[in-house]
Parts: sequence; C-alpha cells; structure tokens
Amino acid sequence: MWIKVISLRSPTVKWLSLIAVLITSVWVFKTPAPSSAPVQAPVPGPVYRVITSKRAMALTINVVWGTPYVPKMLAILHHAHVKATFMVGGVWVRNHPEIVRQMVSDGMEIGNHGWNHGHPASMSVAENVLDIEKTNEAVKAAANVSPRVYAPPYGELGPSVLTAASELRMPLVMWTIDTIDWRPSSQVTYMVNKVLQNAAPGSIVLMHPTDRTVAALNQIVQGLRSQGYQLVTVSQLLKMGTPVGDG
Repeated sequence: MWIKVISLRSPTVKWLSLIAVLITSVWVFKTPAPSSAPVQAPVPGPVYRVITSKRAMALTINVVWGTPYVPKMLAILHHAHVKATFMVGGVWVRNHPEIVRQMVSDGMEIGNHGWNHGHPASMSVAENVLDIEKTNEAVKAAANVSPRVYAPPYGELGPSVLTAASELRMPLVMWTIDTIDWRPSSQVTYMVNKVLQNAAPGSIVLMHPTDRTVAALNQIVQGLRSQGYQLVTVSQLLKMGTPVGDG
C-alpha cells in the first residue's frame, strides 16, 4: 500500500491551516462567554387585587391565634355556602390538624402564612424558603392538601421573601381591604361598613379570627351578595383576571 506524504510547505497544508483558523475564529465569536453568576428570572411583585370583569371578591382569614373563633367562622361560611381562603401558620396547623381538616371538608382553600409568624423581611431567602416549606409540609400532613398561595406575616415585603415565594412558585397575597379586626377598638359596624363601602371587583378582604369578626362575618357576606358579588377563594380569583401589585 502506498502512502502519499504531504509536505508541510505544500499548498494543500496551507489551505487546511487557513480553514482551521477561520472555523476557530467563527466559533469563538459566536460562543458567549460564561457568566460569573446565574441569570435569575425577575421576581414578581405581591398581589393586592385582581383586575377582572367578573363581580367577584375573595375573603382571606389569617390564622395563627384566635382558635376558639375559627370553628364559628367556618360554620358561618359553610351555612352561607361561601368558600374563603384560610392562611394558616405552620405551628398552629401542627397543634390543630382537626380544624384544618374541617376547613378542607367545607371546601375552603388553605393558604400558607409562615411557620410561626416570624418577620420574613429580616430573613434570608433560604430561611424564608424553609419557613414556607415547613408550613406546606404541616398542612399536607394534617389534611393531605398543599397550599398554593402565601401571605407573609405582618404583610412584610422585601427582596428575600419575594424571591422565596417566586422560587416556590407561590403567589404572594396581600389585601385590598383590611378590616383591622385584630385591633380591640375595631367595632363590628366599622368593619362591616369598611368592606361594603370599599367593595370592588377583584378585591381581597383581610380578616382574622376574633369575636368581632365572628359578629361581622355574616353581615359582610350578605352585604356583598346584595351588591351582586360572588365570594371565591384567592386561587379562583387569580384565574379570573390580571393580578395587580399595588394597594
């Protein structure tokens, strides 16, 4: 077998060398330099209300205390055939799993309100993720459902809590109308009037389990219905339009 030896000075070798240089140059030009840090998707903002053409609103009840009033609120909502969203704390869920199961049995949505009502704005992203995940696990263990929405304790916002909620793909829910029912000086008439006079399509109402809220709840429900509003869960409301990140 004959093997033809090509001289390094031959035209063939020179052309092959030139082609190799051109190919290398094109590859280097088109290949982007590796980034020193991962590219992170924009962090979505909190949801205060929903722009929707439907005459619908959502009631939210944050629960980490006021346990004696929770079954009473559930009974009022169940009797009125209203679905609301209970934002529950993880420690509270662990201590009262039977009430969480009753919420689910009554068709209520279970949202996440953090593990022990800490201050998410002062926590790191990792700490917030752990706080939310622990609560999700507690709800799952208690009632075999997984929260899909998150309400930060104290309504605290900041880059770390927004990023944590985004990483977990959980909408961060705030409120449109605050009943301020946690304040002892808040009267039933004030709470009812505040909700009914500020009602608007896509609004989210914030409440807590108190004796005053129990007294006001049925009046709020019936008053909103008389204005033509359908009361839905937060997750249902989010599907009815465009979430808005301003109060």
